[in-house]
Amino acid sequence: MADRDDRFEIDFLRAFLRPAYVVMMVLQMVLGLALFVTLIVKYYMLVFGTEVCSADSASLGNLMRCTNTLEIAGHFLLALAGIRFAAFMFQDRPRALLGPLVIGLSGTLLLFIAGLRIEHATWSVAAIIVTLMLSISAVIGGQFILTRLRSRD
Repeated sequence: MADRDDRFEIDFLRAFLRPAYVVMMVLQMVLGLALFVTLIVKYYMLVFGTEVCSADSASLGNLMRCTNTLEIAGHFLLALAGIRFAAFMFQDRPRALLGPLVIGLSGTLLLFIAGLRIEHATWSVAAIIVTLMLSISAVIGGQFILTRLRSRD
């Protein structure tokens, strides 16, 4: 009887899997298009614009001019990780959540690097960067090992 209950839970989760993937793909496309447009407008403003970044202005153009490109990419990667994590929550395999984890760690690393200045160069900053890189490598290595173990079965 317990086997039947487990099968019902798996079927219930899979009923939500396809709509979750469709929503995830649409949101990823919208997010990618938004990133493309943002970067095109940012570079257009930098090359052809005469205005400079001013700290007292709160306009969208000023926000785009003043924001570092690595910071923009980091925020988009974190949003992408959130979208993928939410879609993969409907799977019955927890190892599928490792992909969004790598994307989230990469976005965090980009945001951290974007905020660095030469006066912040200390051993603790280097330790944070090394820790983020090692955690990304560990998650990717774990994915590789789990894929190898699964293919042997």
